[in-house]
Amino acid sequence: MAFIRRVLTASGATGVQIAEYVRGRQRIMEHVGSAHTEAELGVLLERARELLENPAQGVLELGVERTPPVKNLVAPADNPGLFDIARPAAIPGRKGPARVVGTDSRLLFNALAWAFTSLKFDGLGDEAR
Repeated sequence: MAFIRRVLTASGATGVQIAEYVRGRQRIMEHVGSAHTEAELGVLLERARELLENPAQGVLELGVERTPPVKNLVAPADNPGLFDIARPAAIPGRKGPARVVGTDSRLLFNALAWAFTSLKFDGLGDEAR
């Protein structure tokens, strides 16, 4: 799987490359460019993201809605110093950090079985079921 790699060049610029791991070693697939400022780096990183996206790659709809992760804000220090910062309000319904009390692979199995059936793979007559 390809990823975006940032590397410091000999001239002091930041190089942006698209790389992948092959047999435990990084292989550079494409050099996007070298940035000398933060603005140039942002443009090159966005260009690298665009190169990694494949518009021909479709999305397998599994009927599962993606939920954004919920993170608490970091509480300010006891002594805010120069600025008086109001403490963030607690999220209703939460009594502390989240913890996993159990896992079940049934949800994953049902999602994969639904995708398998909707793609008509169950009609192949395979005896290995």
